[in-house]
Amino acid sequence: MLLQITASAYFDFLQQYASLIRDPVSRGVGVPHGDGRPVLLIPGFTAGDWSLGPMAAWLRRIGYKPYVSGIDLNVGCPQRKLELLGWRIEKIARESGRRMTIVGHSLGGVLGRAMATLKPAHVCEVVALGAPIRQGWTGVHDQVRPTLEAIQSFWQLFSSAPENCGTMACACGIADAVFAATPERSRFSSIYTRRDEVVHWESCIDDAGSNFEVSGLHVGLIVNREVYRVLGDILADGAAGCAAA
Repeated sequence: MLLQITASAYFDFLQQYASLIRDPVSRGVGVPHGDGRPVLLIPGFTAGDWSLGPMAAWLRRIGYKPYVSGIDLNVGCPQRKLELLGWRIEKIARESGRRMTIVGHSLGGVLGRAMATLKPAHVCEVVALGAPIRQGWTGVHDQVRPTLEAIQSFWQLFSSAPENCGTMACACGIADAVFAATPERSRFSSIYTRRDEVVHWESCIDDAGSNFEVSGLHVGLIVNREVYRVLGDILADGAAGCAAA
Protein backbone atom coordinates (compact mmCIF):
# COMPACT_ATOMS: atom_id res chain seq x y z
CA MET A 1 0.00 0.00 0.00
CA LEU A 2 2.75 2.46 0.95
CA LEU A 3 4.65 1.65 -2.25
CA GLN A 4 1.50 2.35 -4.26
CA ILE A 5 0.99 5.67 -2.46
CA THR A 6 4.61 6.65 -3.10
CA ALA A 7 4.37 5.77 -6.78
CA SER A 8 1.13 7.75 -7.15
CA ALA A 9 2.70 10.76 -5.46
CA TYR A 10 5.76 10.57 -7.70
CA PHE A 11 3.77 10.42 -10.92
CA ASP A 12 1.42 13.16 -9.75
CA PHE A 13 4.40 15.39 -8.97
CA LEU A 14 5.83 14.86 -12.45
CA GLN A 15 2.45 15.49 -14.05
CA GLN A 16 1.83 18.62 -12.00
CA TYR A 17 5.29 19.99 -12.77
CA ALA A 18 4.91 19.31 -16.49
CA SER A 19 1.53 21.05 -16.48
CA LEU A 20 2.96 23.99 -14.56
CA ILE A 21 5.84 24.71 -16.91
CA ARG A 22 3.48 24.59 -19.90
CA ASP A 23 0.96 26.89 -18.26
CA PRO A 24 1.19 30.69 -18.72
CA VAL A 25 0.88 31.07 -14.94
CA SER A 26 4.47 29.84 -14.61
CA ARG A 27 5.55 32.95 -16.53
CA GLY A 28 3.42 35.19 -14.36
CA VAL A 29 0.63 35.53 -16.91
CA GLY A 30 -2.86 35.87 -15.51
CA VAL A 31 -1.86 36.43 -11.87
CA PRO A 32 -1.53 39.75 -9.99
CA HIS A 33 2.02 40.96 -9.66
CA GLY A 34 3.52 41.66 -6.30
CA ASP A 35 4.57 44.59 -4.18
CA GLY A 36 8.12 43.39 -3.54
CA ARG A 37 7.47 42.20 -0.01
CA PRO A 38 9.44 39.30 1.48
CA VAL A 39 7.99 35.78 1.32
CA LEU A 40 9.58 33.10 3.51
CA LEU A 41 9.25 29.54 2.19
CA ILE A 42 9.26 26.60 4.63
CA PRO A 43 9.59 23.02 3.30
CA GLY A 44 7.61 19.97 4.37
CA PHE A 45 8.60 16.97 6.48
CA THR A 46 11.83 15.27 5.27
CA ALA A 47 12.22 17.95 2.57
CA GLY A 48 14.49 20.99 2.42
CA ASP A 49 14.69 24.43 0.85
CA TRP A 50 15.63 22.79 -2.45
CA SER A 51 12.09 21.42 -2.78
CA LEU A 52 10.65 24.93 -3.06
CA GLY A 53 13.07 26.16 -5.72
CA PRO A 54 10.43 26.36 -8.49
CA MET A 55 8.09 28.33 -6.25
CA ALA A 56 10.86 30.71 -5.19
CA ALA A 57 11.74 31.40 -8.82
CA TRP A 58 8.07 32.01 -9.65
CA LEU A 59 7.58 34.39 -6.74
CA ARG A 60 10.59 36.38 -7.85
CA ARG A 61 9.21 36.45 -11.38
CA ILE A 62 5.89 37.96 -10.29
CA GLY A 63 7.36 40.66 -8.08
CA TYR A 64 8.03 39.27 -4.60
CA LYS A 65 11.29 38.67 -2.75
CA PRO A 66 11.47 35.00 -1.73
CA TYR A 67 13.63 33.80 1.13
CA VAL A 68 14.59 30.24 2.01
CA SER A 69 14.20 28.99 5.55
CA GLY A 70 17.68 27.61 6.14
CA ILE A 71 16.24 24.11 6.66
CA ASP A 72 18.18 21.50 4.69
CA LEU A 73 16.13 18.55 5.94
CA ASN A 74 12.93 19.12 7.87
CA VAL A 75 13.15 16.34 10.44
CA GLY A 76 13.84 16.44 14.15
CA CYS A 77 12.75 18.73 16.92
CA PRO A 78 10.12 21.23 15.73
CA GLN A 79 10.98 23.58 18.59
CA ARG A 80 14.55 23.88 17.31
CA LYS A 81 13.16 24.53 13.84
CA LEU A 82 11.03 27.32 15.32
CA GLU A 83 14.12 28.84 16.94
CA LEU A 84 15.94 28.75 13.59
CA LEU A 85 12.95 30.29 11.84
CA GLY A 86 12.68 32.96 14.52
CA TRP A 87 16.27 34.08 13.85
CA ARG A 88 15.62 33.93 10.12
CA ILE A 89 12.46 36.02 10.37
CA GLU A 90 14.16 38.67 12.47
CA LYS A 91 17.01 38.90 9.95
CA ILE A 92 14.61 39.24 7.01
CA ALA A 93 12.65 41.91 8.87
CA ARG A 94 15.83 43.89 9.52
CA GLU A 95 16.97 43.60 5.91
CA SER A 96 13.62 44.42 4.32
CA GLY A 97 12.06 46.72 6.88
CA ARG A 98 8.73 45.05 6.11
CA ARG A 99 6.35 42.45 7.48
CA MET A 100 6.42 39.19 5.55
CA THR A 101 4.27 36.39 4.23
CA ILE A 102 5.13 32.80 5.10
CA VAL A 103 4.29 30.00 2.67
CA GLY A 104 4.75 26.53 4.13
CA HIS A 105 4.19 23.07 2.68
CA SER A 106 2.81 20.35 4.98
CA LEU A 107 4.87 20.50 8.21
CA GLY A 108 6.22 23.81 6.90
CA GLY A 109 2.69 25.21 7.06
CA VAL A 110 2.32 24.01 10.65
CA LEU A 111 5.60 25.72 11.58
CA GLY A 112 4.57 28.84 9.67
CA ARG A 113 1.33 29.06 11.63
CA ALA A 114 3.28 28.80 14.88
CA MET A 115 5.64 31.58 13.76
CA ALA A 116 2.69 33.91 13.13
CA THR A 117 1.81 33.43 16.80
CA LEU A 118 5.38 33.84 18.00
CA LYS A 119 6.40 36.73 15.71
CA PRO A 120 3.20 38.70 14.96
CA ALA A 121 5.12 41.97 14.54
CA HIS A 122 7.02 40.50 11.58
CA VAL A 123 4.55 38.02 10.03
CA CYS A 124 1.48 39.48 8.34
CA GLU A 125 0.21 36.36 6.60
CA VAL A 126 0.62 32.58 6.46
CA VAL A 127 -0.35 30.38 3.52
CA ALA A 128 -0.27 26.64 4.27
CA LEU A 129 -0.19 23.98 1.55
CA GLY A 130 -1.58 20.64 2.71
CA ALA A 131 -0.77 21.39 6.36
CA PRO A 132 -2.49 19.36 9.14
CA ILE A 133 -3.02 22.32 11.42
CA ARG A 134 -5.87 20.80 13.43
CA GLN A 135 -4.81 17.32 14.49
CA GLY A 136 -1.03 16.96 14.35
CA TRP A 137 0.08 13.35 13.78
CA THR A 138 -3.52 12.10 13.91
CA GLY A 139 -4.17 14.20 10.84
CA VAL A 140 -1.86 11.89 8.88
CA HIS A 141 -3.38 8.92 7.03
CA ASP A 142 -3.04 5.55 8.78
CA GLN A 143 -1.15 4.04 5.83
CA VAL A 144 1.52 6.73 6.01
CA ARG A 145 1.75 7.62 9.69
CA PRO A 146 3.86 4.60 10.88
CA THR A 147 6.59 5.36 8.35
CA LEU A 148 6.72 9.06 9.22
CA GLU A 149 6.69 8.31 12.95
CA ALA A 150 9.50 5.78 12.41
CA ILE A 151 11.62 8.44 10.70
CA GLN A 152 11.02 10.80 13.62
CA SER A 153 11.81 8.06 16.17
CA PHE A 154 15.02 7.10 14.36
CA TRP A 155 16.18 10.71 14.56
CA GLN A 156 15.41 10.79 18.29
CA LEU A 157 17.78 7.85 18.90
CA PHE A 158 20.72 10.05 17.94
CA SER A 159 19.69 13.24 19.68
CA SER A 160 19.00 14.56 23.14
CA ALA A 161 15.38 15.25 22.29
CA PRO A 162 12.82 14.94 25.10
CA GLU A 163 10.07 12.32 25.15
CA ASN A 164 7.27 12.99 22.66
CA CYS A 165 9.53 15.32 20.67
CA GLY A 166 7.99 16.02 17.28
CA THR A 167 4.44 15.55 18.51
CA MET A 168 1.79 17.91 19.79
CA ALA A 169 2.27 16.29 23.24
CA CYS A 170 5.85 17.57 23.62
CA ALA A 171 6.51 19.61 26.77
CA CYS A 172 8.17 22.32 24.64
CA GLY A 173 4.74 23.92 24.10
CA ILE A 174 4.70 23.82 20.29
CA ALA A 175 1.03 22.79 20.36
CA ASP A 176 0.10 26.06 22.05
CA ALA A 177 1.70 28.05 19.24
CA VAL A 178 0.28 25.90 16.42
CA PHE A 179 -3.28 25.73 17.71
CA ALA A 180 -3.50 29.32 18.93
CA ALA A 181 -5.87 31.62 17.10
CA THR A 182 -4.25 33.56 14.28
CA PRO A 183 -3.17 36.98 15.63
CA GLU A 184 -5.49 39.83 14.70
CA ARG A 185 -2.78 41.49 12.60
CA SER A 186 -2.14 38.31 10.59
CA ARG A 187 -4.13 36.32 8.03
CA PHE A 188 -4.15 32.56 7.58
CA SER A 189 -5.03 30.74 4.36
CA SER A 190 -5.03 27.00 3.75
CA ILE A 191 -4.76 25.40 0.31
CA TYR A 192 -5.72 21.72 0.39
CA THR A 193 -6.79 18.82 -1.80
CA ARG A 194 -9.40 16.20 -0.96
CA ARG A 195 -7.21 13.63 -2.73
CA ASP A 196 -4.35 14.23 -0.29
CA GLU A 197 -2.54 10.92 0.18
CA VAL A 198 -0.55 12.02 3.24
CA VAL A 199 -2.89 14.00 5.49
CA HIS A 200 -6.64 14.01 6.01
CA TRP A 201 -7.86 17.04 4.12
CA GLU A 202 -10.22 17.92 6.97
CA SER A 203 -7.18 18.52 9.20
CA CYS A 204 -6.11 21.35 6.89
CA ILE A 205 -9.29 23.40 7.38
CA ASP A 206 -9.22 26.50 9.57
CA ASP A 207 -12.71 27.72 10.41
CA ALA A 208 -11.36 31.18 11.23
CA GLY A 209 -9.19 31.46 8.11
CA SER A 210 -9.60 31.18 4.35
CA ASN A 211 -9.63 27.73 2.76
CA PHE A 212 -9.08 26.91 -0.91
CA GLU A 213 -9.52 23.52 -2.53
CA VAL A 214 -7.42 22.40 -5.50
CA SER A 215 -6.98 19.11 -7.35
CA GLY A 216 -3.95 16.81 -7.23
CA LEU A 217 -2.04 15.06 -4.46
CA HIS A 218 -0.06 16.21 -1.41
CA VAL A 219 3.54 16.27 -2.61
CA GLY A 220 2.63 17.87 -5.93
CA LEU A 221 1.09 20.91 -4.24
CA ILE A 222 4.45 22.68 -4.45
CA VAL A 223 4.37 22.55 -8.27
CA ASN A 224 0.60 22.60 -8.80
CA ARG A 225 -0.54 25.28 -11.26
CA GLU A 226 -3.87 25.65 -9.46
CA VAL A 227 -1.97 26.37 -6.25
CA TYR A 228 0.10 29.03 -8.01
CA ARG A 229 -3.02 30.80 -9.26
CA VAL A 230 -4.66 30.73 -5.84
CA LEU A 231 -1.43 31.79 -4.15
CA GLY A 232 -1.04 34.74 -6.50
CA ASP A 233 -4.51 35.96 -5.58
CA ILE A 234 -3.96 35.43 -1.86
CA LEU A 235 -0.71 37.39 -1.90
CA ALA A 236 -2.32 40.24 -3.83
CA ASP A 237 -5.31 40.37 -1.47
CA GLY A 238 -2.99 40.59 1.52
CA ALA A 239 -0.98 43.53 0.22
CA ALA A 240 -2.82 46.16 2.25
CA GLY A 241 -2.61 44.24 5.51
CA CYS A 242 1.06 43.45 5.04
CA ALA A 243 1.84 47.08 4.27
CA ALA A 244 0.36 48.18 7.60
CA ALA A 245 2.90 48.81 10.32
